[in-house]
Amino acid sequence: MKDQTMLSISKKSIVLTTSLFLLVIGGIFNTGCAANKVGYINLDRLVKESNMGKAAMENINRLRKEKQVMINQKLQTINEIKINLESEADLLKVQEKKDRVEELNTLIKEYKRMVADAKEEIAKEDRELVAQILKKADGALKKVAKKNKFTIILKDPNAIGYLDKSVDITEDVLKELNK
Repeated sequence: MKDQTMLSISKKSIVLTTSLFLLVIGGIFNTGCAANKVGYINLDRLVKESNMGKAAMENINRLRKEKQVMINQKLQTINEIKINLESEADLLKVQEKKDRVEELNTLIKEYKRMVADAKEEIAKEDRELVAQILKKADGALKKVAKKNKFTIILKDPNAIGYLDKSVDITEDVLKELNK
């Protein structure tokens, strides 16, 4: 009889302890879920629409135009030499023709190298400017997140299957960044 009473008390205490545990855990879980607020930021928009981003794009476009002028001049020189070589080919001695062809080939190699270097320099400048913008935007992002009590801000929409437009806080961050 004593064993049955002890068993009954043990079962009741286990049920009571389990119930209390579940209530506490459920309360913590529900409180945690209620406090979680998720936002999303469109980095591309930040770069394109921020004042810093617009200024950076102007700098990159200026650099691109400068490089394009140099490339066009080199290409014009190549085309002039090519036309002269073709028109004078019959009049030139074999060695002279060979030298001009080598000169033309050297200029073509320089042209290709110039194009590749220009692309690389523009891409590098672009990466550096974007990095500066994102660094500054990070401070604005944190300020907006704290002000609006976000617990998570996503930066990569491709990592998520679906994002509701209502969680996009890009506009708020842009305003903060442009202050």
